[in-house]
Amino acid sequence: MSIDSQTFGHICDGVWRDREGILSRKGFVTDEAALVRAVYWRLCKAGGKPGESIDECYVTNTQINYQLVVSRMLQLCSHPRFDGAPFLETLVQRYLDETEIAVNG
Repeated sequence: MSIDSQTFGHICDGVWRDREGILSRKGFVTDEAALVRAVYWRLCKAGGKPGESIDECYVTNTQINYQLVVSRMLQLCSHPRFDGAPFLETLVQRYLDETEIAVNG
């Protein structure tokens, strides 16, 4: 994805213009998080492949995004500090191994 600062500024301006609708459908997140989430979705759409929908972008990026969020939470909350990535990798690999066994018998 290649987004320049002007394009990013337009995305942020669009979210600001649409803030009333965005905030009315924010769900359980804070107003600020809803606005940033809207920027994320628009950024994802702007950088996606031609014809790729937001839902497809969501599917391909969700795990990475959650890993980043978990990593940042651990940076703020863990003591002593540690890298949670190996734990997440193990969790995902266990799931993949389990589903492989279920499929292949």
